[in-house]
Amino acid sequence: MKKFWEKHSLGKALAILTAIVIVLTWIIPVGTFSGAEFSKIDITRIGITDISGLFYNVTGLCVDKIVFLVVLGAFYGILSKVKAYRVLVGKIANKMKGKEILFACIVSFVLALLSAFFTSTFAVLVFVPFVISILSAMKFDKLTTIAVSFGSILVGAIGCIFGTDGLFGLDDLMITYSSQDFISDGWIPRLIIFIGVFGLFTLFNVRHMKKALKDKKAEKATDLFEVEEEKDKVKLWPIVTILSFIGLITILGFVNWERCFGIEIFTKFHEWLVGLSVSDHAIMSYILGHNALAFSYFTLFTIEAVLIFFGIILMIMGKVKLNEGIENAVDGAKKMFKPALVVCAVYFIFSITSAVCMSNAFTSVLMKVDGKPNVNIDYKGSGIAYFNVDTDDDGKADSNLVGTGKKCKINCDTNNDGWPDKNLDFDGNGKVDENDKVIASTFTGQSVLNLDVDGDGIPDINVDTNVSLPGTILNSFLIGTLQSDAPYYNPSIYQYLYFGYYATNFNGSLGLIFLITVTMFAFAALFVPTSAVLAVGLCYTDVEYKDWLKYAWKLIASILAFLIVVYIFQIII
Repeated sequence: MKKFWEKHSLGKALAILTAIVIVLTWIIPVGTFSGAEFSKIDITRIGITDISGLFYNVTGLCVDKIVFLVVLGAFYGILSKVKAYRVLVGKIANKMKGKEILFACIVSFVLALLSAFFTSTFAVLVFVPFVISILSAMKFDKLTTIAVSFGSILVGAIGCIFGTDGLFGLDDLMITYSSQDFISDGWIPRLIIFIGVFGLFTLFNVRHMKKALKDKKAEKATDLFEVEEEKDKVKLWPIVTILSFIGLITILGFVNWERCFGIEIFTKFHEWLVGLSVSDHAIMSYILGHNALAFSYFTLFTIEAVLIFFGIILMIMGKVKLNEGIENAVDGAKKMFKPALVVCAVYFIFSITSAVCMSNAFTSVLMKVDGKPNVNIDYKGSGIAYFNVDTDDDGKADSNLVGTGKKCKINCDTNNDGWPDKNLDFDGNGKVDENDKVIASTFTGQSVLNLDVDGDGIPDINVDTNVSLPGTILNSFLIGTLQSDAPYYNPSIYQYLYFGYYATNFNGSLGLIFLITVTMFAFAALFVPTSAVLAVGLCYTDVEYKDWLKYAWKLIASILAFLIVVYIFQIII
């Protein structure tokens, strides 16, 4: 078994997982959600002839990432041949001699912070080849290099303060069913998670770096775009200016300033810029293109255009002949072939699970809505609250008992003053207190505890649902493993969660579910083979998947324990 995992461990892990997922399609029934109910349809088996069609789906799912990797490789293929760039890398490495660990920690923090704020985790890779070239020149080992670069990006995504694909993708789905903006409302717990997780990550890395720098046998880092040592004196300000522009544009483009911080200047500037016209011709719109986006709303396709533009500028600045420049770009793009191929393998698994809606089946079991009727409120615009209860245990709410002479199992409005004789335990804390009265007072003209799903004007049975912490964690982890791209998280699941859990949202249940989902998605990406960023990093740095697991398993366990503590604390407060 040890020899089996000795080489190509990532490819083997992906192949095994693919086989497991295909087998699961023969076992797990497909189902759909309607409100808070899950309906099984049938088992959709993936056969041999279905595989070719799934490969076609893969191209649609990850084409942006594949093209991005190719363009990024072409850009650094050109950049690595620029003499000034080689001098810059060497100077930074030489100035940091004796301060290698400090430099690595600073770089790690910057990459993690960018990941925690960028709307696309992949976009942070713009900086990675530059960072790895410096780390390689500083003689760091392979494991330190992948940890400081790709590892920092993945750790930053766990503490998704105001960024990552999952945060915005899931919040957009939540807003569809709930008016609550979880990005703005829940950033403090995410900040706490970022600080705690990055702190653990840094302590872990520093300990390793101290040993690795002293170990002469440690395997040195592999750099796809390794730069030759350059001793000639050249002016550095042009290359520094270009790299600074690229960095600034990337940061402005992938931090959602408007939605997270209310900064609208970039959107207004974009509207003004593309609106400039001469003789009724929008010249700037023609030049920039119809797909030009304002800062805050960049996509990978946008940054690809930026890299192509500055790649041409580098060729002109370095007086590189056209043929030579094309050759350098092609050589750089070729170096990204293996990372791009492994991204396709990752998304092939995703294409299988999304084709059979496997996430629905997991959610219906691990986050099952409890079917016990509790309280129904039918305002009908009258402002009078009538409380119904299931007195005969038939699973349906009985008719209003007021004035019937029947006894209630739950307090009813026997004096017709519009409110129950004793306020009910709306917040679910096990006692009736002032907070329940405050909640009750907010019920004006609408049913908060119940949702009129069938539109008959009468609220349906309210389900007293409690969030299962283990179930939510496991569900998020499984979906994060099998559906590697968070924005594609099945929208119907959030309809299900909304209708099933909104009744207890006074306790922040939806917010807790949101927090667990986005952080566990990113936590899974730290070590599962279907993590696209990790897969690219392993290929890029030539680190075996098994070696990464061996290196990081204690860190992974520590982060999981920390996250669970944060989740429990959220429940308590």
